[in-house]
Amino acid sequence: MITGLAWGLSALASPPLPSYREELANVRWREVDAILTAGCAFDRFQGGVVCGEGVTDHAIERADAFQRALFHDAGLEYLAGLASKYAGDEREAARRYEAALALDPELVEAWYDLGEIRLAQGRYDDARTAFERVDQLGTDGKVPWLGPWRLAEVAAHQGDADAFEAHLERALAAGFSFRQIEGLPNWKAFYADPAIGPSLRKMLTVYGTPDVERSLAP
Repeated sequence: MITGLAWGLSALASPPLPSYREELANVRWREVDAILTAGCAFDRFQGGVVCGEGVTDHAIERADAFQRALFHDAGLEYLAGLASKYAGDEREAARRYEAALALDPELVEAWYDLGEIRLAQGRYDDARTAFERVDQLGTDGKVPWLGPWRLAEVAAHQGDADAFEAHLERALAAGFSFRQIEGLPNWKAFYADPAIGPSLRKMLTVYGTPDVERSLAP
């Protein structure tokens, strides 16, 4: 899970122990996460994550068995959604992410993955809402440009060049590199788009490299 140091007397205090309820959920979360980690891997030839036979069903069953017997947990709902996504069932994945967010509205992973599904579905307003939450919540410094980058993509799909530039400038300031989008089909479409292309070409001139631009040009 995406998760400071206070100085003074408080720095001497031990962190609070997780509740028994939280620890029960954490133990099962680690088990389900290990199932997916061991049984799934990114396949560049298929352009996504591919899992072994029965892996996603097993992960979902372990998450749901806990929730049926004990209580619903945001982290387990999220992992069930992730397994559903890996299995190719985006409708079920979105339902699970929404269930996770109903339990924990600050679960940034669920907002991000839900935003990806809504973006792919062309539900741009919903995608923007999800990625705005990612931007607001942050990623604990792991990939600080994720929210602005995906917001730039939403703006591009909606033909809003001003918002596209503003979000992309924030992403660049947070460490985004145009290498991240080198040759990507959706960015090739942005490059060719009459509304977005001029803004993208201008920013590539300042922040990009010739080989990245060549990878996007028709």
